[in-house]
Amino acid sequence: MIRQIYDWTRERAWLPITLSLAGVFVYFFQLRHFAHMQYSVLDEGNYLYKGFLFATGRYVPFQDYGVWTNQMPLAFLIPGWVETIFGPGLRTGRYFAIVVAILMLVGLWLTSRRLGGNWVSLAVVWAVVLNPAATRMYSMFISQGLIACLLVWVMFCALGADRPKWQLIAGGLLAGMVVMARINMLPLVALLVLYIWWEHDWKAALWVAGAELLVFGSVHAAYWPDILKIWARWLPGGLFPFLSAWLPPPNIPTWNPDAPLAFRIASFFLAFRFHFVALAGAVVAWLLWPRRSAWKAESRFRVAVFLSVLLLTLMALHAWAALGNDYCVFCFPTYTAFYSSLGLLLVSVSWSHWRQSLSLWRRVFAGTVMLGLLMGMAYSAENIVDTLFGDNFIKNLLFFPIPRLSGGRILEGQAKLWAYFANRFHLSYETIYNATQTIFPLVLALLVGILILSVAAVVSRRLVARIPASVWTRGILGLLLFLTLGFVASPSSLLGNGYQGYDCSGDQIAANEKVGEQLAQVIPPGSQVYWNGYSPVALLYLPDVNIYPAQLNLAYSFRISDDPESLVRYGWWNQALGYRWLSETDFVLITERNYRKNNWQTQILKSSKYEELAPTSLTALCQNDSYIRIFRRRP
Repeated sequence: MIRQIYDWTRERAWLPITLSLAGVFVYFFQLRHFAHMQYSVLDEGNYLYKGFLFATGRYVPFQDYGVWTNQMPLAFLIPGWVETIFGPGLRTGRYFAIVVAILMLVGLWLTSRRLGGNWVSLAVVWAVVLNPAATRMYSMFISQGLIACLLVWVMFCALGADRPKWQLIAGGLLAGMVVMARINMLPLVALLVLYIWWEHDWKAALWVAGAELLVFGSVHAAYWPDILKIWARWLPGGLFPFLSAWLPPPNIPTWNPDAPLAFRIASFFLAFRFHFVALAGAVVAWLLWPRRSAWKAESRFRVAVFLSVLLLTLMALHAWAALGNDYCVFCFPTYTAFYSSLGLLLVSVSWSHWRQSLSLWRRVFAGTVMLGLLMGMAYSAENIVDTLFGDNFIKNLLFFPIPRLSGGRILEGQAKLWAYFANRFHLSYETIYNATQTIFPLVLALLVGILILSVAAVVSRRLVARIPASVWTRGILGLLLFLTLGFVASPSSLLGNGYQGYDCSGDQIAANEKVGEQLAQVIPPGSQVYWNGYSPVALLYLPDVNIYPAQLNLAYSFRISDDPESLVRYGWWNQALGYRWLSETDFVLITERNYRKNNWQTQILKSSKYEELAPTSLTALCQNDSYIRIFRRRP
């Protein structure tokens, strides 16, 4: 039966290709849906608006007294160039993100098809389509989609022993673009050259390195020496003392959260929830890594090693940037979207070589890893018990009546479960409730893992009895069942659909266009505008106004310092600069949520120096405090 199914599918190569193309179309409609339903965030607004300012020549990346260029130039310039062609606005940015995501999926399909065949590429396509978390990320222009697209096409051009020289050079050019859009992807350029040298020869590696340096050098030459500002933030000063001249001025950041270890652990496992098939697939590939002699082709072994090293390196570097610092601990799952495709490609190239059996210690280790991932993901899933069992499940569980016990004897009457633990361990109800809310998902995940391993063990024994040469023997089936169940569950709130932080009712693109139209009606071109909103996409609809560029990052660029001149020269600001700008600006745009804080800015706006005009509509239709209040300075 199995052989007949295999022969039937092999004779119909058109079927997986057709189903893959169907997946691309489904992916397009999903992207479009999420592009219209998510409200714009600060990063997206900055990539689009700063990019437009750069592309139109209003400012230059890294210039003094300009926009804080906190990322590499291409992250801003590429969307900026698109907006100069198609017009500034959220619609242009979101539709460009959709195009980039589709190109990413097509490149991933072509690459995985070459590495693993038609049916494997079909699984890869639908692993992407069925993951609403990554789809939401790619439908906004927050650079994740751009980097993922460029990286996938680097892999398409470079992976394999039969790549022509022009494709290797194209891969080098694209790799240079990746780093010039995101500095954290720097290991790519070095590892790619080493891989090409290993796979081909030193001459091919030189061609690739030359292509990378062409892009790298061109961007640096265009913005030299001020581009060293971004290197000074990342490279250790002890090793590169000459960068001290480009370090930021002394300051105290106002955005300085102190995330506990529990948040960092949760963020790490959120990455597995939101990119399950890619990351868990890579873990399974490593657990089932074959002996060197089992690889059918040396080239495939080299590809698998390169993908593994690159994935682990990028994951470690981004974990350090997010989890090892306090700036944005919960950014790690979104950072993973940059490179998660590498896990899918690793599965594509290695799956046909996986071990057909595992020794006892490997089975124990693999089972432990699987159970650890399940429990970690359960730990990261906030309110998952309420989602699965209802809002009052934990409360009802704690109030479950149990017999009253004393000295091993059952007494008359009943007690509540929480009261037993409260009396036994001297804990409050709140402590017991919080502990239960944390521990219960872990226990549930452990039981699910044990069930998977038990089912796999029973099925494996029966398969071995019927098919002595079965590839499902000795521990393999449990890992494959784990991966398959995750593949199927990716669209659920247990995994990918748990990422809903920016979902909003109504058409968010249309809402922002309406706000832009309202602003354009009352703010004439050439006006000086003081900005204290959220995502600066609203400013895209006022292309001819003047702004204070240091304000675009809001609290992230607001610093405490006695040297405002040095701050504003670097692209930051402080309260003294805010006072000065409020005294000279023509209009103040402030969201209701910021106005309601009643801080020093609000107190100035309440004075007789300003008159308030009619506010705009909501920028985020699901947030009642997202409308923009408009103040005009009196003559």
